[in-house]
Amino acid sequence: MSAALAPPVSSGGTRRSRSAFSVPNFRIYFLSAATAQTGSWLLRTAQAWLVLDLTGTPAALALVTVLQALPVTILTLFAGILIDRMQSRRLLVYVQIVITLEMAIMAILVLTNTIQYWQILVLATILGLASAVDFPTRASIISELVEPRLVPNGVALNSALNSAARIIGPGIGGWLIATWGTGVCFAVTTVVYGSTTLGLLVLKSSDFFPKRLARRTAVLGQLVEGLRYSFSTPLLAVNMLLAGVYGTFAYNWALVLPLMARFALDSGSEGFGALNMAMGFGSMVGAFLLATQIKASLRLLFISALTFGVAIVVLARAPDMTVALGMLMCTGVLSVLFNATNNTLLQVEAREDIRGRVLGLYTFLMIGSTPVGGAFTGFVADTLDVRVALTINATICLIGLAIATLFVYRARRKEVVDSCV
Repeated sequence: MSAALAPPVSSGGTRRSRSAFSVPNFRIYFLSAATAQTGSWLLRTAQAWLVLDLTGTPAALALVTVLQALPVTILTLFAGILIDRMQSRRLLVYVQIVITLEMAIMAILVLTNTIQYWQILVLATILGLASAVDFPTRASIISELVEPRLVPNGVALNSALNSAARIIGPGIGGWLIATWGTGVCFAVTTVVYGSTTLGLLVLKSSDFFPKRLARRTAVLGQLVEGLRYSFSTPLLAVNMLLAGVYGTFAYNWALVLPLMARFALDSGSEGFGALNMAMGFGSMVGAFLLATQIKASLRLLFISALTFGVAIVVLARAPDMTVALGMLMCTGVLSVLFNATNNTLLQVEAREDIRGRVLGLYTFLMIGSTPVGGAFTGFVADTLDVRVALTINATICLIGLAIATLFVYRARRKEVVDSCV
């Protein structure tokens, strides 16, 4: 078996010695990122509920989701080129400043009762522009904060904080909305993002691990180089295939959960927060298992993808809030195992001077595909039912997994034949 398709990714150095927390810069970044991710979920919770309050239709929320993700679809691949050319922290600081200003504007509009739907659409698009740089940069900066053998542990810990934020953010958001309204929620988010910018600025530049920067050639040439490298490397090609399918059809939770809460379960804003918290709790458990007990591997990627798809089918048929909460906890575990494992495999396998473009492509497929998945899910939910939309999405994911399995089988069979020649 070739190294490219070998299942295990060793994280033995991390286990035998120390974790990424032993690196001072990583500890500071972790705290800053935890604050940012909590603010991100506050933002998503408030925005989704505000749109439904103003419009009352799934289609309106779907349009916001699409416009917010569209810049990610268009620009993420180019953001990967920026990441390969410069230090990740500088990009993150710029992004945090933009988001802070945007949240301040949103808070003022809502608190003064002048907010309109078209303004949300504009601000969601701007947020999407910032996110196009933010998402792949946050994935890439781990390799600059810790030495190579600690990267898998750093990725897992980063996934853990994202999962914890999924619990804390929506829970606080649901409470703030129910108690004081969405305007206060946006005001708190403004303060949160401002503090994360300060956290990034205090990182010690001298403690960053130097990375080999990509040569500054034509942008389109570098873009093509990244795409060719990603799809010509067998393991990376499998990662990208699964990322594209699951990113499009299995990660539309910002759209699905509010629709489930309002139209399928009739649970109100508190129930919406509870659904997010249940999934976040499961995600935190999955991240903890990956960071401490389980090694990222191709086998784990396939098992988590299979069970993830099945769990979504069961969730779609949840008859009440109790069952939905239980299934969302299971879904959370499986979703983070799938995503973090895929991310780890990419970080370990990708060449250093092209890693930013690989992660940019991965972000494009996982998050930038949301306009397609969001539009499809919103259309089906608006026309038929959100439960039907979930079932169809899960079925498409399982078909994609079957294709990826066939690809791996044929690649390994070809290796055996070539070795016998």
